[in-house]
Amino acid sequence: MMNNSRLLLWRFQRTTSKNTKRIVLEPTRVFSRVMTRVISRDFSTQTKQDILVLNAGSSSLKFNLFSVDMGSNSVSSVLNGAANGLTVTGDVDPVIKIKQGDKTLISDVISSPTHSAALSFIADTIRSHSSENISAVGHRIVHGGTVFPESCIVDDSALEELSQLNSLAPLHNPHNLAGIVAAAETFPGALQVGVFDTGYHATIPEHAHTYALPRQLANKYRKYGFHGTSHKYVVEQAAQFLGKERINAISFHLGNGCSVACIKNNKSIDTTMGYTPLAGLPMGSRSGDIDPSIIIKLLQDEGYTSEEVSDILHNQSGLYGISGSSDSLTVERGYKNGDPGYKLAFNVFAYNVKKFLGAYTAVLNNEVDCIIFTGGIGENSPLLHNLVCEGLHPVTHDNYSRDNQVSDISAAGSSTRVLVVKTNEELAIARECVKLMR
Repeated sequence: MMNNSRLLLWRFQRTTSKNTKRIVLEPTRVFSRVMTRVISRDFSTQTKQDILVLNAGSSSLKFNLFSVDMGSNSVSSVLNGAANGLTVTGDVDPVIKIKQGDKTLISDVISSPTHSAALSFIADTIRSHSSENISAVGHRIVHGGTVFPESCIVDDSALEELSQLNSLAPLHNPHNLAGIVAAAETFPGALQVGVFDTGYHATIPEHAHTYALPRQLANKYRKYGFHGTSHKYVVEQAAQFLGKERINAISFHLGNGCSVACIKNNKSIDTTMGYTPLAGLPMGSRSGDIDPSIIIKLLQDEGYTSEEVSDILHNQSGLYGISGSSDSLTVERGYKNGDPGYKLAFNVFAYNVKKFLGAYTAVLNNEVDCIIFTGGIGENSPLLHNLVCEGLHPVTHDNYSRDNQVSDISAAGSSTRVLVVKTNEELAIARECVKLMR
């Protein structure tokens, strides 16, 4: 079964890159055959269900196997792990760590810095250490366009529609869809559920998601926003921590991919990423916002092709472009050691984060209950917290701990709370699976 899964994943990726018209044909025949046995399945007959969540980021593949009590709605993690360093730049070793509770089962370098290699490794580990009776596989899907404003069961027609969105998130959606096909083959009795990063931002008002383009183009190209599952989860956690039902917040999801969300009454009203995840903040290897005229100059005057420009903006820019490393820990260490390249990269990053803090504070008319830092950088960099909040919201790290679900780093007397909240997109996705299984 695993060999077939690997072959199918490879065929799907090759089909995607070589012929977009054939993107659905091969996977759908297998996928449809598997899913017809699952869609009408009654999951209420068993109290205990196992749900596998796959979260494919631009440079990582996280997974979590959950045991769910359908009666009490309790969700507990059984097996979890992540493969990191899955970067096209190749400047970081691809490492996978898998844990069962507090026990580390595996910590190793995998054979290839690809999502397909990581997924095969994860599936083999689940089979050998835990469960083959997976009821549902929840997938983080970055881009749902306007077609998928909410989570859904992925059948063959949904897969076909999703395949048309790959160009909107080329670093993510192809991995997400390939994961769905491979998971359906690997776990043929499981429901496949798609949870969309764009869904949480469906509440952004028209004046905020409309680009100032000619109307016929503005109707086609608009802001969608991403990291919605993470932003929604940490906002809910922050509201609970503050003892409020609804909050106004500015949420910073800062990892290899970065975005800021402006939250009013728990709903997203603006965000920094746009039509694709390329917009907004500079990131690990993505440029973020630049003057569009630079792209025109590269094409017309510098002789670059559109594919080469896309590669520059997605894979050769951001922290990597400025410093030579896409790894934030490496860049931060270099900053502290006084290296000019690393220092410039970190300062550019922190400056842009702070700029959006000011902008979204204005959008909320200075009525901000809390600022939230989350994601790999946001949760683990006191240096960044200090640089971003300096002169605006005094912070202290006296009570800060990387082990806390929520750390309040606000200094005494601060009118706006500054919180570091550990995101858990996998748990949020598992809960979405439970909703659709009922």
